[in-house]
This record gives sequence, C-alpha cells and structure tokens, in this order.
Amino acid sequence: MKNLTSMFLVAMFVFSITASAGNFYKTPVSQLLSHREAIDLTDNQVKKLEIIEDTAAQKMADAKVQADMRLVEIEKFTSDWTNMNGTAVRTLLKEYYEFMAQYKGAELNAICQARAILDFKQLTKFQQLVSIESLILDMESELALR
Repeated sequence: MKNLTSMFLVAMFVFSITASAGNFYKTPVSQLLSHREAIDLTDNQVKKLEIIEDTAAQKMADAKVQADMRLVEIEKFTSDWTNMNGTAVRTLLKEYYEFMAQYKGAELNAICQARAILDFKQLTKFQQLVSIESLILDMESELALR
C-alpha cells in the first residue's frame, strides 16, 4: 500500500509538472523577453525567442521530471540499508545526473540560440540591464542581512 501511494504521488507530480511546464521552467530567454522594449526587439525576434523559450522549457521540464523520478527511486533504495542494491543505486545516480545534464544542456542551448538572434548592440544593452539588476539584488540582500 505504501509503494502504491508513493507511486501515485510521483505520478501526480509528473503530471502536474509536465502539464504546466511553461509556467514552472523558465530559461534565461524569459529574462531577455522581459526586457524586449529596453533592448528594442523586433516582432520577428520576439516570435523566434518565444519559440526558443517554449522548446527549452519543455525539454527542461521533461529532463527534470525524469531526474526527480530517479531521485525518488534512489531515496527508496537507500532507505533500507539491509536490502540495498548498490548496483541499482549507482545506475539510478548515473541516470539522474544524465537527466540533469540534459536539463542544463537545454538551458545553455537556448542561450546560444537566443544570442544568434540578437545583434551586438542588443546583446550589450541586455548585459548592462542584467548587470544593473544583479547589483540591485546584491544591495537588497546585503541590507536584509543587517
């Protein structure tokens, strides 16, 4: 009964993540799109970037779901040390990190594709905006610690 409940919860988690992948998985391209006016993106560029964002978000969601499933299995196998199958755990760990590499690869691929769409002036302006935002966040977190 416990295994059935665990499997049901994992299935619900997988379904909820994949059903709303666009809402949870944002790539750095979403940050770029949020500055569309400031960096003077054309409508054509916005359309291309939105396609890149949607594709990357879906790939990231798929990889994350698979990685999370492996992590649940790893936790299940390692919770009982007397009957633990070390080979299975190592295999699951390898698969987990392969899916996490796919996740990061989708994110990096989206960045490379987005860079190819922008011109040098737009890239420079975006980098300046992001640098200013990170400085503000650093100052806010520093103030919060005081």
